[in-house]
Amino acid sequence: MYGQPSSPARRSGCLGILLGNPRIMGALVLLVMGYFTYMSSTREEVNPFTGEKVRVKLTPDQEVAMGLQSAPQMMKEFGGEYREPILANKINEIGARLLRAKDQIVARRGSKDFNYPFAFHVLDDRKTINAFALPGGQVFITRALLEQLPSEDAVAGVLGHEVGHVLAWHSNKQMAKSGLLQSIAGAAAAATASERSNGSAIGQMVGQLLQTRYGREDESQSDRIGVQLLIVAGYKPEALLDVMKVLGQSMGGARPPEILSTHPFPETRAKQIDVYIDHFSKDPFGTWTQGWN
Repeated sequence: MYGQPSSPARRSGCLGILLGNPRIMGALVLLVMGYFTYMSSTREEVNPFTGEKVRVKLTPDQEVAMGLQSAPQMMKEFGGEYREPILANKINEIGARLLRAKDQIVARRGSKDFNYPFAFHVLDDRKTINAFALPGGQVFITRALLEQLPSEDAVAGVLGHEVGHVLAWHSNKQMAKSGLLQSIAGAAAAATASERSNGSAIGQMVGQLLQTRYGREDESQSDRIGVQLLIVAGYKPEALLDVMKVLGQSMGGARPPEILSTHPFPETRAKQIDVYIDHFSKDPFGTWTQGWN
């Protein structure tokens, strides 16, 4: 025998390293438990609009119930619903036109779609530039944002984006994987803990990075769905680029790094939107074949 004999720790290899490090073992236990909980508490479904396989937690009826339950509080937080009849009717007309486009796209694919009871609301908030959607089809836009939009096509672009969130089941997917993300963050904290630190800062950072990454992916997917709805509905998809200008101006100069943001920067989204417009102008009823995001 030449050289020094191998130590028992070296002979045991990676398994020995794991067994000899309680922090790593604890992190692995958290990951395994989180994964099995995620798989057992969710189910895989094929989304009829996007065609992708996703894991969700709620049924469509549960999504609708959650959205209807949350809507009054959301409206209260943004100044209540603005009920001027002419504007309300116009928003509803735009929304109905986008939904007819959605129906045409799904029908061309032969998919069985769940018809969410969409409702479109204008919020009487003249300071907050915002639009959002709740699970099940409750869609909101503030007066502050409406007043900044230069055309009906731009309004349709905002509403189409929010419809996209509902059609892609984004809230449902986020709820499904929230526990898994917490497990990953906990595992990161456990693995990096030391005598001087419990690792919570690392865990929080990992959790934030994962959450914002998925948020950015969802926003990009909603932009893509919005572009397709605009084209099929007969609106000008380029109007979404006007929306990005408005959003960019509202953000001001100082921004956090994009990797820490739940939304891609408007400039990033504008570049992506150009790609989506080119794709769906050639194939309005097709699916996205360049990856889901």
